[in-house]
Amino acid sequence: MIGHLKEMAKAIPLATEFRWPLPAKLPIEIPAGINGPYSQNVYLKEHLAPVLEQDNDLTHHYWIINDWGEIRTFKKCARNDKLIRSFRAQLLTGKLTRTSFELISSLSKLSSFWEPAKYAIYDSRAVFSLNWIIFRYSKDKRLFPQPASRNVEISKYDMEILFTLSGIDHQYRSYKTAYHEYCSLLQDLSEQIYGSQKPPYLAEMLLFLAPTKIIEDIKRSVTVTIDVKNGTPERTGQFERS
Repeated sequence: MIGHLKEMAKAIPLATEFRWPLPAKLPIEIPAGINGPYSQNVYLKEHLAPVLEQDNDLTHHYWIINDWGEIRTFKKCARNDKLIRSFRAQLLTGKLTRTSFELISSLSKLSSFWEPAKYAIYDSRAVFSLNWIIFRYSKDKRLFPQPASRNVEISKYDMEILFTLSGIDHQYRSYKTAYHEYCSLLQDLSEQIYGSQKPPYLAEMLLFLAPTKIIEDIKRSVTVTIDVKNGTPERTGQFERS
């Protein structure tokens, strides 16, 4: 699994392949000389936490979700204010409530700025890539619940159907601990791929960029046949083990 991810990192260099520019208005100033989407996003990730600590009305927190993260549906209101504060408290316990996990795509954007050395974004694209790599290359088949995706490319692939048809035993982690286990795994993967003490968001960025290559791997390794006998379709799946 690590060997495959290292090869993927060579094929997808973050410095050139991460191309999501920052919004026009920022909570902090990016110093002159820090150019390009990758470097500017890394600077923001590493320097925004002190501003967030003073953000009592959560204005900058909503900026992260709505503007930086482009999730417009998570609007500022008393209920969502409470959810943000509750989520931060839950991080310290090591377990999330179902409500928090159902909003993890939004809320994890905040934790990735609160403590970028510890937490990463639980993004549907990243989880899509990670689950396939775990299933394909790891002996441990404990997968992560995948959030609903807005991405057309990956929404065409129902991973659970592929996993079930393979006939290989697998299971999903509990919503209570999945996010913490995800961050811990990504911390380890970042250090294995990029070097000692590298933050988990590097592995997350790689996985976020990986779906095209993941889909190519799926197409190479999975076949499905439908045999019709006596008018009753019998479906079988084949998974090329490596």
